[in-house]
Amino acid sequence: MNDLDKHALYELDILEHVEKTSTLSNRVAARKLGVSIKLAHEILKRMVSKGLLHVNVVHARRWDYFLTPKGIREKTRLTLEFFEFSMHFYREARRRSAQLCRDLAESGRTRVGFLGAGDLAEITYLGVKEWELNLKTVYDDDLAGKAFMGIDVQPFESLPGTDNTVDAVIVCVYDAKMPMRSRYLPPGVERLPIMHWIFADEE
Repeated sequence: MNDLDKHALYELDILEHVEKTSTLSNRVAARKLGVSIKLAHEILKRMVSKGLLHVNVVHARRWDYFLTPKGIREKTRLTLEFFEFSMHFYREARRRSAQLCRDLAESGRTRVGFLGAGDLAEITYLGVKEWELNLKTVYDDDLAGKAFMGIDVQPFESLPGTDNTVDAVIVCVYDAKMPMRSRYLPPGVERLPIMHWIFADEE
């Protein structure tokens, strides 16, 4: 299994929210899931029809949602499945990033940059040190202005084009809904020839 089903993750987010508070509108669900209001409405409607949620219509503008016994069981199942997938994801990330760092080192491309400064970058940094690569630059819009392993993080717009700053940029970002999606890039980031993905289709 490469990824948890996206709709299963949506459902887990909703179940966790409803467990904490019954107040949930289509707009709040859309914002929480990062989807359109129409899709959020369809997700909630499907969860009610599946018996995961019970809805109490207080008035036209307020619908309260509650977990059903089936919803509680499904939340437990999805939580365990997500945990197991997370362990698989991090093991794969460590294995694949180490192999990528080895490939770069053996091909003489020792000056590298990271696209992303989160947990996947921290895992990849282990391979950088193991294979004696030189991390020169780090790019991440969310952490721009901060430091990663002593290196100032720059925004995505500072990514190198054809200059000689680095030999390779290792993509250390991933789609939160599909973490092992092949050759993922954040919206607005242009693909460059020097980019190398940890999660790319393996030969």
